[in-house]
Amino acid sequence: MPRTKEFRPEEALNAAMHLFWCKGYGATSMRDLLDGMGIGRGSFYDTFGDKRALFLAALDRFEEGRASWVDEALEGPGLDGVEEVFWRSIENLLRFEPRRGCLLANTAVELAPHDPEVAQRISRYIHRTEAAFTGALVRARESGEIPADRHPEVLARFLVNNLHGLRVLARAGSDRRTLEDAANVALEALR
Repeated sequence: MPRTKEFRPEEALNAAMHLFWCKGYGATSMRDLLDGMGIGRGSFYDTFGDKRALFLAALDRFEEGRASWVDEALEGPGLDGVEEVFWRSIENLLRFEPRRGCLLANTAVELAPHDPEVAQRISRYIHRTEAAFTGALVRARESGEIPADRHPEVLARFLVNNLHGLRVLARAGSDRRTLEDAANVALEALR
C-alpha cells in the first residue's frame, strides 16, 4: 500500500518558489530546498523529480500568479490598466528586503543565456505580457488616449522592456523615487 504524503505539495512548491526567487537557481542548494520545503529527500524526488524540474514548476507558479493580476488589470479600457501594472509592480517590488526583483527577470539574466528551455519559457511569458499590453493599447488608441499614429505592438514591447528594467533596478536596490521616475517616463512616452 502506497504511503500518503505527510506534506502538502502545493505549499512545498510555494516555499521552493520563494527560495529560488530570493537566492536564484544556482545559489539554492538541495539542503536549502529540503529545509525550506520541510520535506525529506525521498519525498522531494518522488514528488518533484529533481531540482531543475522543481525550478521549472516554481517558475510556472510564479508566472501564473503574476500573469493573472496583470491580465486582469489590462482587460479594461484605456491606459488606466497600463498605469496600474506599473504602480502595482513597484509596490510589489518594494515589499521585500532584501530586494528580490522578479523571479522571471532574475531567471532571464541567470539561466536564459545558456538554457534553451528556460529561455523559451521566459520568452513565452514575455509574449503573454506583451499581448496583454497590446490589447490595452489598442483600446487606448481607439478611445483617443494615445495618438492614432502610434503602434500598439511597438509600444507594448517598449512597456515590457521598461517593466523588466524596473524589476532589475529593484533587485539592485534602487529606491522608490528612482523606480517611480522610470515608470513616469515610460508612461509619459505613450502619449
